[in-house]
Amino acid sequence: MAFVPFTGVDSLLAEHAAALPQPDQLCGPFAARLAVVGLTGRYRRAGPVPDVAAFARVAGSAVWPHDVPGARPPGAPPRTGQWPGLDLATGGRTAGTSADGAGRAVEQLSGGMLAAVPASGSWTPDRLRGLLNGLTGVPVLPVANLDTAWLVSSHASPESLDAYLATGDDSALPAAEWSVGHFVVVYGREDGPGGTLLALADSYPQLGEAGRHRQPLPRVAAALARDRRRTGGLLLVTAAGHRETAGVAVRAAGLEIEWWDNGTRAR
Repeated sequence: MAFVPFTGVDSLLAEHAAALPQPDQLCGPFAARLAVVGLTGRYRRAGPVPDVAAFARVAGSAVWPHDVPGARPPGAPPRTGQWPGLDLATGGRTAGTSADGAGRAVEQLSGGMLAAVPASGSWTPDRLRGLLNGLTGVPVLPVANLDTAWLVSSHASPESLDAYLATGDDSALPAAEWSVGHFVVVYGREDGPGGTLLALADSYPQLGEAGRHRQPLPRVAAALARDRRRTGGLLLVTAAGHRETAGVAVRAAGLEIEWWDNGTRAR
């Protein structure tokens, strides 16, 4: 059982460790920025990395200017220092970042070096697996927009996750510690005789090991599917020259190259 990283993991994880935690309500810009840093060294050569607030402005993110403790995992304190200058949401449920807004930020703030290819539709474990298999050899970092309630606990023990890899049975794994619409970066996979784990770079140090945790692929598929079709999806961040290749993989997996409605109005 070997871990297979996606492209740009060393840069991604170095930036991830330095950037934690995300500002409240800005998980989309946080994840988009990490993917951009992971896939291009341009920023490190050309000057400072645009901050999460810059990604939020380009994405059209909006914040609800009140504390919403349930929007953070247990133990995470509020962090609002990057809110000034951002649009205001009309309510807590409409705060955040639309999927297409996150994609726009990726393309603009990478200087056109990267493409943001959406994958949406009726998510199943087979379709998610097929998409990831189809992207083998493509420089890509998937950003998942999902419902955390469908995941397992980010603190599931290594022994229990290894047992899942061997058997494919995730029924004994503990439930997720929070429930919210969320963006995370998928940075690798681990295939076992019975199941596959996906490695997530999350946005709070209280989750997993300093914001990194492994999740069973079927749980990630369920978290993308949510309760209603086309409310979650994958934003495939790839080199601009691979836009069409990524699109072919999306269609071959039985999915659609269309943005989904995560409940936040596109701006």
